[in-house]
Amino acid sequence: MNYQQLTEGRRYQISALLEWGISVSEIAKTVKCHRSTIYRELKRCGEKPQYLPEK
Repeated sequence: MNYQQLTEGRRYQISALLEWGISVSEIAKTVKCHRSTIYRELKRCGEKPQYLPEK
């Protein structure tokens, strides 16, 4: 299994897609990673009230 960290660009892309109200599944398809990666990232960096990609 290959492990890749999310790049800064992908984190900002996740942030923008969340602001647009895009679902986690669609975000995962857009940034080409598994949806569990997105959920872990949101848990790590704060989903509410706002995702902070620079954190």
